[in-house]
Amino acid sequence: MKNVIRLMALAIVAMAFAACGSKSSTPEGAAEGFLKDYQKGNYEAMVDQMYFSKDLSKDDRAQLVQFIQEKTAPEIEKKGGIKSYEITEATVDESGEKAVVKYTLHFGDGSESKDDMKLVRVDGKWRLDGGK
Repeated sequence: MKNVIRLMALAIVAMAFAACGSKSSTPEGAAEGFLKDYQKGNYEAMVDQMYFSKDLSKDDRAQLVQFIQEKTAPEIEKKGGIKSYEITEATVDESGEKAVVKYTLHFGDGSESKDDMKLVRVDGKWRLDGGK
């Protein structure tokens, strides 16, 4: 019985890793993962999906999460939260290493915001380009 439970747990973990990996295998999937965390207010997961040319220290990461939370959360709350999001276009450059994904956020108050995000491919996975 213990072996069956362990095997089931291992299968669940493997499926979770496979699902996570597939989301970042395309620019659209990576953008969707990022926007889903944005919608949920999961700012730590958002930062985890970003790529920086220099590694961030633990303190730098915590400060970035806090900055995003303090600047973003109040604005989103004023608009009634993010009701939904829509990816409208994804363009990959000729090198296949950079992409731009255009998206629209739909807020609870009926307003919307159109923007785009730049992504880079790092070790075969697409990540939001956090710059330097």
